[in-house]
Amino acid sequence: MPRRIYTWKLRNRELALGDRTLIMGVLNVTPDSFSDGGKYLDPDLAFARAMQMEEQGADIIDIGGESTKPGAQPVSAEEELRRIVPVLKRLREKLSIPISVDTYKAETAERALELGAEIINDPSGFTFDPQLVKPVVQFNAGVIFNHMRGRPETWSSLGPLTDVMGAIMKDLEASVSRARRAGVDRNRIVVDPGIGFGKRREQNSEIIARLGEMTKLELPVLIGPARKSFLAQSTERETQFATASAVAASIMAGAHIVRVHDVEEMRVVAAVADDILRCYQRRADEAQEATQTQAPRRSRIAMGGAETAPSFGPHPPVRPPVAPPPPEERPQAAAAPAPVREERPPSPYKSERGPIRPSREDRPRSDRPQGERPRFGKGPPRPGSRPQGDRPRFDRDKPRPQGDRPRFDRPRPSNSENRPSAGERPSRPYGDRPRPGGDRPRFSQDRPRPNGDRPFRPAGDRPRFGVDRPPRPTGDRPPRPEGDRPRFDRPRPAGDRPRTGGQRPGPDRGRRSGPPRTFRPKPRGKG
Repeated sequence: MPRRIYTWKLRNRELALGDRTLIMGVLNVTPDSFSDGGKYLDPDLAFARAMQMEEQGADIIDIGGESTKPGAQPVSAEEELRRIVPVLKRLREKLSIPISVDTYKAETAERALELGAEIINDPSGFTFDPQLVKPVVQFNAGVIFNHMRGRPETWSSLGPLTDVMGAIMKDLEASVSRARRAGVDRNRIVVDPGIGFGKRREQNSEIIARLGEMTKLELPVLIGPARKSFLAQSTERETQFATASAVAASIMAGAHIVRVHDVEEMRVVAAVADDILRCYQRRADEAQEATQTQAPRRSRIAMGGAETAPSFGPHPPVRPPVAPPPPEERPQAAAAPAPVREERPPSPYKSERGPIRPSREDRPRSDRPQGERPRFGKGPPRPGSRPQGDRPRFDRDKPRPQGDRPRFDRPRPSNSENRPSAGERPSRPYGDRPRPGGDRPRFSQDRPRPNGDRPFRPAGDRPRFGVDRPPRPTGDRPPRPEGDRPRFDRPRPAGDRPRTGGQRPGPDRGRRSGPPRTFRPKPRGKG
């Protein structure tokens, strides 16, 4: 598919991406790499290999001091620097192409940038060491974000991804967002889907097939399929051919940079793939131009009333419109016979002014005579209804059992006979026993009363009201006539106002059900 053109800004230069595919040569200075482990561990051999790759046509040299093959154990930053620093010192100001360092440690990246490196190829995408962004921003270096699942020592225990490209796009977008918030310019970032790095064999082929979906990130794409395990064949030569096919497919899918070990062979593959891609791009541009040339011209009305519409290419002259013939020369069509309408009698409810609403007397009524219409409630009974004479009235004719429901107008029997008198009431629960409070005085005997001149009598000796209590002496006061009794609604002098007080019901009063009754005191005169 067509590739978009980008400008990748590095520390000391800019690289054009998209016109042709750039070749990144791999230089591993590790003893345990999966393809050339220990082959270039000597700094002199590594220096010679870097110079050779530049002569073969490499555009970038990528130096790695730590292996990322499946099951590899991590190394310290000191060991990684011990491997790459001698090579960087020898290559400083010797190469005309930029140097990239494959590391995820901030300490290693800072030292490599000080020795002339211009690109940091982070296999973790700023997830292993967040401090890696500081030297990248400080030296204005280019950065490559590679997608990795877990760590090399845990890849064998990882399950397959359900949506491999969806997960890659999501993680790379998060890495780009973290870098942008930390201050990394967007035109210094390249993304890598990470062939291998925790993916299954069949998922690596799917990544190459769907590589065009990464254009949604709007960033240059780098891919490194060289000598991966999913391309392994029986011989090294066959594996090299398998790598060539994967490189060609990646370039046709939209890759801007390919990371390979065999620079000389893969440069030829990339050149052929670029030629094919240019032809494809040229054909796409011609088809788009032809579509625009053959587009229909807009009408004068659609152009806002313009006299002449703009031309979008060569077109035949417009034929002038033909004037219509005069009215007398036009052929007259035969007149069709008019339909015959039936004559209807005039309606009594219509006039020249419009419809007439009939009066109440003229409106049609039902066939039933008005005199026979029964009045509501006085007509003949409905079928199935009960005669009115047999229906008992609720308040007169309906019998009510008198024994089961008491009448309110009859006196209710009193239960004063069963109520114990004041003298028969049980004593207090403690009696003569000492109370739990110790020396607390008993209310009925030991507790002093406010009225000290009046002794307290026990409850058993208290006379019953109205029975044992003697009548109060009336003295020499003559009885007052009934006619002289003052009315309650008239003002009464203060001296003649009767005293009021609560009246306690006696033992002979019966109890009744329902809410408690309010006892009104009787007026009494001064004794």
